[in-house]
Amino acid sequence: MFKNKFNRKKTNENDFVGTVSHELKTPLTSLNCILQVAELKLKNHPDTFLADSMGKAINQVNKMQKMITGFLNLSKFESGKVCLEKTEFCMNELITSIIEESLLAASRRIFLHQRNDIVVFADRDKIESVMVNLLTNALKYSPNGKEIHVNIERSASEVVVNITDQGFGIGEQDLRNVFERYYRVESIDTKHISGFGIGLYLSAKIVKLHSGKIWAESTLGEGSTFSFALPLHERSDNGILRF
Repeated sequence: MFKNKFNRKKTNENDFVGTVSHELKTPLTSLNCILQVAELKLKNHPDTFLADSMGKAINQVNKMQKMITGFLNLSKFESGKVCLEKTEFCMNELITSIIEESLLAASRRIFLHQRNDIVVFADRDKIESVMVNLLTNALKYSPNGKEIHVNIERSASEVVVNITDQGFGIGEQDLRNVFERYYRVESIDTKHISGFGIGLYLSAKIVKLHSGKIWAESTLGEGSTFSFALPLHERSDNGILRF
């Protein structure tokens, strides 16, 4: 009986989160469009404060949109409405494009270590969201001037991606819970960093849906390494490795 009540409560919570997130997307999208038009009109305006403020407003709206997308994905996962759309794609190319986009807004140096191209058989969009989340966290939790290293490896049974930063690091207790829903690492170094603690939780869900694994290693004050692995399932007829 208690289990049924818990399941109903959980379902109602997921429905509420999903409905609210969906309703918020439309006005935010409209607001973003208005702000972008305003930014263009103010591009050559003599008052630079207005143009700068409009750019900052757009950044904040983009952050809100990312949060809402995260809550929508959370409600889908919790209600079991997520399915994988697997295709073959080059993991190296995907990660390279993500790094190039990240460098446009980052004041860090990101190094990619890779060997031969690795073609995987997975849901490209969902694996991209995992990689974006892990790399974004590495950037957020690293002071300016620090390096980030991304390593792609292939073994006989799996492909492994490691993202290593030189950031604040994570304590042993936090490290055990870092993939839990809504869990956030709270410290003097991280109190100014925004977030709801669902990115790593969703990343773990996605990797597990692919029958993979995800883990983290860290030392306080020295940085962290977040890794995920996707299993090798078969070799396709054209000789391409499928993961």
